[in-house]
Amino acid sequence: MNTKVQNNKKQSNIENKSNGKIPLIFLSFVGIGYVILYFVNYQLFLKSFNRFIELSKQITPFLIIVFIIMFLNFLFIKPATIKKHLGEQSGFMGYVYAIVAGIISVGSVYMWYPLLKDLRDSGMSNKLVAVFIYNRSVKLHLLPVMILYFGLGFTITLTIVSILFSLVIAFLIQKFVPTLPKMN
Repeated sequence: MNTKVQNNKKQSNIENKSNGKIPLIFLSFVGIGYVILYFVNYQLFLKSFNRFIELSKQITPFLIIVFIIMFLNFLFIKPATIKKHLGEQSGFMGYVYAIVAGIISVGSVYMWYPLLKDLRDSGMSNKLVAVFIYNRSVKLHLLPVMILYFGLGFTITLTIVSILFSLVIAFLIQKFVPTLPKMN
């Protein structure tokens, strides 16, 4: 049994080392692509670079908000609390928290990935991460516009079906995705 634990630790260390290199490799390819584009098509390079700057200006406020939330999370919320409310044994209320948080969250979903990873590392279950991400499709501020264009019945039905399908996704995630070891 002890060898099994050691093998799992070795495998986890190997995965952690390779996972740390992937973003660097990706960033290198993007940088090389920009350098090539600079020499091949300078106008397209400028257009692409300007779009990158505009997108960065739009994303930065949300990044700051997410980092503040992450900081407050680390400062005030202990892993035991996260496990209790969002862990595997959280029960019905865990689903409610994940659904409500997904619906009221704002910004691009990839802005939430670092926070969700930290929450998962602190004990949030994979199924509730999936519920959160799936329920981001329901946007409170867009519901009035949807009602205007599609009607109240359609909007209510779509919202309820979206929430119910997030629970189906949670079941599938729980069934087919193994619980991952804590990443350092």
